[in-house]
Amino acid sequence: MEFAVRRLEPEDWREFRQLRLEALQAAPLAFVEQYAESVAEPDEYWQDRVRQGATDATMATFVATHDGHLVGKASGFMDDKVVEPTVHLFGVYVTPDFRGSGLGVSGAVVGAVIRWARDAAGAEQVRLFVTEINSRAEAFYRRLGFERSGATMAYPPDPSITEYEMTHSELAVF
Repeated sequence: MEFAVRRLEPEDWREFRQLRLEALQAAPLAFVEQYAESVAEPDEYWQDRVRQGATDATMATFVATHDGHLVGKASGFMDDKVVEPTVHLFGVYVTPDFRGSGLGVSGAVVGAVIRWARDAAGAEQVRLFVTEINSRAEAFYRRLGFERSGATMAYPPDPSITEYEMTHSELAVF
């Protein structure tokens, strides 16, 4: 199946909301944000969120589209909690019909965030957190060149779960 990757646009807010809620239901432990809170958010919340991902200089969301529909997404923001210029990658999700290494949707949306981090945000590295129970996601990020940094933190919705920080500083390869 063919797909295209582009930056999110403000008018995508309804479909982005649908995709995000699908992600939160399908993989609740992959995201800090929780479905029950998100589904209750008003339209203005989603419009603002999408506008920020579409137009903000310090945050960007990229989506994969197929036949005019959103089938994958990934976001990044400039992370001011670390010393060197860093983009924090988050919100990676691909609908089930577009998953799998043969299609490349996940790698394409993550690659778009990494290129934005390098070219527009001036980042020297990209970081993310993955839970200890999400070995599939960790293996995917390793294939893209991310490595555990050694830093960990408790997963906010359930502090009994550990999150591993992974970083990528070879941004020129994307």
